[in-house]
Amino acid sequence: MLKVVKRRGNIVDFNPDKIRTSVANSAADANVYLNERELELIANEVQKIISDVRGPDGTTSSYEIRGVVVRVLKNMGYKDIARLFYEGKQA
Repeated sequence: MLKVVKRRGNIVDFNPDKIRTSVANSAADANVYLNERELELIANEVQKIISDVRGPDGTTSSYEIRGVVVRVLKNMGYKDIARLFYEGKQA
């Protein structure tokens, strides 16, 4: 399982639910509604990219995850959500 080094240095299991929640909050801030399937596709693509780079049992950082999420959102056409996510407007 992927691990994530948090800003304070602690290591936790990668949790795609956190990505879905953060992206949904940024989408709401942009007045865009994303359904569960769209959120799942985004989170799955982020996890796939990180696993491809770090390996399925690798370690990443919250900083790297943020960058990958922004890239995935832009690639999927959600530029406004990507901007808000990058700026940290999500919960």
